[in-house]
Amino acid sequence: MKNYTKKTMWIVIFVLTGSALLFACAQKAGHAEKPASVPKLERYEDKAIGFSIEYDAEKLTKDLPLTGPFVFRKKAAEGMPVLGITAGPYPADTSLEATADLVSKALPRMIPGSIIHQVNNQQLIKLMDGTEANYFEMEWNVEGMELIATFVAAKKNDRLIVFGASDAQDGSLENLTAMVKSLRLDVEVDEAALMAKGFAKDGNFVRTDSPAFTLEYPKEFQNRILLANQIFRAGIPRGSPSMSIAISSLTAGEDINKQLKALAEGYANSLKSVGNGIKITSQNPIKKYKQFDAYQIKIVWRYRGHTPLTTVVDIIAKEDKAILLAGHTIYAIDELLEIFKTINLNP
Repeated sequence: MKNYTKKTMWIVIFVLTGSALLFACAQKAGHAEKPASVPKLERYEDKAIGFSIEYDAEKLTKDLPLTGPFVFRKKAAEGMPVLGITAGPYPADTSLEATADLVSKALPRMIPGSIIHQVNNQQLIKLMDGTEANYFEMEWNVEGMELIATFVAAKKNDRLIVFGASDAQDGSLENLTAMVKSLRLDVEVDEAALMAKGFAKDGNFVRTDSPAFTLEYPKEFQNRILLANQIFRAGIPRGSPSMSIAISSLTAGEDINKQLKALAEGYANSLKSVGNGIKITSQNPIKKYKQFDAYQIKIVWRYRGHTPLTTVVDIIAKEDKAILLAGHTIYAIDELLEIFKTINLNP
């Protein structure tokens, strides 16, 4: 493993707080009438992360995709209100009080055209289980729609857990507050449930759900906020190299290599959202994963038009799923490929 202490390049691929993703689903909707009283709340428990919440299950009936750091998302049939919970690595050197500023600054970057009017009523509180949390309210605008929102942010096992709820401006702040303050972190973590989704610690990543596999990565890597359909993301702190793992579905009965190629080219195209000068230097089916079909693509590009990067992506087919191993570096890709080689597809 190289010594990156003196050679760290201060680049951050997609560095935005997971909590900022909370309102990516915000959309124009009719104003909900303000209820006369706080509704009866239903309990939801997540044993993989170790938390429980209560929410208005009669109103919030629609599930939303669990992309990136989201672990729970709901919205009303008419669009609003909406709520979500994110969990990701707790940002280094960040006080609990600073999480309100973290969220408010990240939202406009995540949702172009959104405007944060102000953050109100920020205060450290004790959750019902005694955990210290940061509560705050927000007034903001998305595509011309005036919204209100409430949040609680708390820390558990080096994770930042953010529970937020938003509604139209004439909605009930009382209802939103009741939901977010219901967060409890005294739920015991079920390691089996955690590993089913994928769990990384001390240089080892384990996933027991389909497609099951393990992978070894440098202990110097630190976990980063997940994006899109990623299940793992880590790298040298604010530097290079970095890597991620994502899972995509494959269509049974259709040509595997064509599907893997399409995923590879789609990945290259997705880099346009954060960079330019994207050039595919090679792309071919590969045979290094034994009985598993695989495809590799190599890309050179510039992050935000400035930082030159080389990206290599190995895409492996297993059980009608595709495992995407992606690595980014300002150095040679050899070390990333060595990490990829540690994957055990028959754990």
